[in-house]
Amino acid sequence: MPNELATSTSPYLRAHADNPVDWRMWSQETLAEAARRDVPLLISIGYSTCHWCHVMAHESFADEAVAALMNDRFVPVKIDREELPDVDAYYMNALQAMTGQGGWPMTIFATPSGSPFYAGTYFPPAPRGNLPAFTQVLSAVSATWTDRRDEVDQMTARMDRGLAEMADAVTSALPAEAAAESLSPDELDSAAAALLDSYDPAWGGFGGAPKFPPMMNVLQLLAAFVRLGGTTSANRGAGNAASASSGSAGTASANEESGDEHPVDRVRAEGRLDWLGADGHLTGDLVLDCLIAVRSTLARIASGGMRDQVRGGIARYSVDRQWFVPHFEKMLYDNALYLRAVVAWAKVERALDPGSKWLALAEREIADTANFLISDLSTDDGFIAALDADSLNSSGVSEEGAAYVFTPEEFAEAGQAGLLGLVDSPAGGELSGQVVAAVRIIDWLGMEDVPFDADHPAPWAIEETRRQREVLDSVRARRPQPARDDKIITEWNSLAIIALAEAALYKGVEAEESSGADDAAAAAEDAADPDDAAQSTVGNATGAAWGRTAVRFWTAMHDRFEDAGTPDSAGASDSADAAGFEVRRSFTDGEPGPGRGGLADWAQLITAGITVRQLSGGAASVTVEDLVDLGATMLHLFTSEKEDGVFEAVDSLGDGIIDVKSADPVDNTVPSGRSAAAEAVLLLAELGVETAATGDSEPGGAERSGQGAALDTGRLMEVRDRLLGVYRALAGQAPRGCGHALWQAERALSPVRVATADDALRDIAAKHPSLTLLTTSTGVPGPDGREVEVPAGTAIVCRGTSCSLPVGAPAELEELLGR
Repeated sequence: MPNELATSTSPYLRAHADNPVDWRMWSQETLAEAARRDVPLLISIGYSTCHWCHVMAHESFADEAVAALMNDRFVPVKIDREELPDVDAYYMNALQAMTGQGGWPMTIFATPSGSPFYAGTYFPPAPRGNLPAFTQVLSAVSATWTDRRDEVDQMTARMDRGLAEMADAVTSALPAEAAAESLSPDELDSAAAALLDSYDPAWGGFGGAPKFPPMMNVLQLLAAFVRLGGTTSANRGAGNAASASSGSAGTASANEESGDEHPVDRVRAEGRLDWLGADGHLTGDLVLDCLIAVRSTLARIASGGMRDQVRGGIARYSVDRQWFVPHFEKMLYDNALYLRAVVAWAKVERALDPGSKWLALAEREIADTANFLISDLSTDDGFIAALDADSLNSSGVSEEGAAYVFTPEEFAEAGQAGLLGLVDSPAGGELSGQVVAAVRIIDWLGMEDVPFDADHPAPWAIEETRRQREVLDSVRARRPQPARDDKIITEWNSLAIIALAEAALYKGVEAEESSGADDAAAAAEDAADPDDAAQSTVGNATGAAWGRTAVRFWTAMHDRFEDAGTPDSAGASDSADAAGFEVRRSFTDGEPGPGRGGLADWAQLITAGITVRQLSGGAASVTVEDLVDLGATMLHLFTSEKEDGVFEAVDSLGDGIIDVKSADPVDNTVPSGRSAAAEAVLLLAELGVETAATGDSEPGGAERSGQGAALDTGRLMEVRDRLLGVYRALAGQAPRGCGHALWQAERALSPVRVATADDALRDIAAKHPSLTLLTTSTGVPGPDGREVEVPAGTAIVCRGTSCSLPVGAPAELEELLGR
């Protein structure tokens, strides 16, 4: 008979529904049951693509004898960390405090009130190395609970105090003045230089194996490169020199201040710009090294085995330093951040040389990744969470990578004449086949004597490579496929919507209004043939589908939250605003998961709305008034200013069971709630919210929640700087842990907003690397109360707090953007 998990919204929990373990879900009722029985909680936390979670489930949770012991002496609780990240974070802190390390599966033993007193990760069914058997752990913990309760009580009291102190440690350690303003150009230069100290010149990325895709740091370096004048001529005028000379840590800045030739212009004159970075070695010029590190890292990932060369998308991480052998699960957030990074990279490369090999590679990554999101990670109304690493092999046994690897005999069917080949790496020794990679891309990028033009296409665009992809995709399609985690997680779904909208904006194809069925059919048709995506430029049809999908998925997400917050909805809470809008952490098949939305969910939702609104089809779906309302509610729920002046931002609202609210500023696998909020607030400030706050644009707009009037641009800029100021302490010492925050600090120095309704001018602005926000609106109220419109056929550029006169010629717009 299935246990309680059969009714869960989590596919991970439902996979344990037929265990003989009497699993319970995380709830007040579960804790009350443990108190009634006077037994500890056994809390098992994991997620659907966690390999060792599957192993422990097979070895122990499916075993009748182990289950009987668990049921008799504990109340077993199963938690999906992706549905309840605040609960996961709380117990992860406990695990790390007790053992010095963390990971999943997480095994926590706690009192009926939820206070942890013993913790571990994976436990085998029999003693192995220095790990005790799981049954030994169960017996020892049960005996301690029964015979040494006083020691347990003392332990939990100390742990509760320690965890509460840990939750307050970051904000309590910050003097008010340290967080009063965002980082300066000098501080950002120092952060970039500190990051480059850990750069791997041989294989790109930062640090050693295992290597995770460092996309937030890539975005930081790209922004630093643009700020330091990398995409504009140093000789174009005083305006550009002034904007790029504000930093002092890099040689580029010093050169400009003295009037010397800019390093980028120098290497261009020397004929080295087109292959700079192909060998990965840094030069000592900060501005050049930012570009080299980005080029080398993204090219190595794009050509390696961690990148799916057949269908697009990237795996979670590389087990080796070379990006050859992946841990095969594919996470939505990784691919969303990768797409954002390669779009930003393409803008930089286009500004440097619109005919370069680097731009061709960046646009290949845009196309393949965007199409992968739609074809492999989407449903009718949103993006799913993940694809599993494991699947059944030819013997019917679950095995990591079974769907993706090939034996030499299997690969021979695709031919050897194309770009793709098998990687022979010691890191893949336990796999049943070899990983497909495209390592010759690196050689191609560094060959000065190999032409690249219409008669000499990129190696991924030749017929032989197209055939390889077609054959290999056909072989893979006949195999058992990895399981899909169909949860729609608000934060991750929003990240993917942002990335897809940015890709559509870069392509210059606006989203068109059409029915959901038409959108789904068009998107599926556009993404169906992976060979169509393997071009040196992005196809028109795919660009239109990306935009339509972004608009449709945003609308579906927004509608779900309106439904979830209505007065007669189950689960509507005090986190809903006055209009009944309730952000939930996740949905499965339209049903909300157990967790309320946290700061990251709200912030990414707002950023997704602002990004989608820049598509012409999105403006009708996303109003400024809605976004202002969401922003005001987010700040009301998650931020506060203490009496000592410290500006505090918490990550979650709590669940009524564990009262400690985390406030972790570190950008880990995804942007932290704090840095995500900084981006949302930065973009809200660029929207021109004063108009929305008055309610003039749309009756009943910002006044629905009663909080919109507080969000004028000045207040938003102050909040932005207070959110980012915390990273002053981290930037120089741990830049790898605050890449997204440093990217926002770069953008905050001089945000660039372009207002135009002209298609040609919009296309120029959307492709420019300095752009922060594209809009058709001035956001300026006229004497009659109506908004002042942008004159037809012109564009207005606002850089920080200074706006230009309208310009109509493309060259004039490019000049304004290039300063």
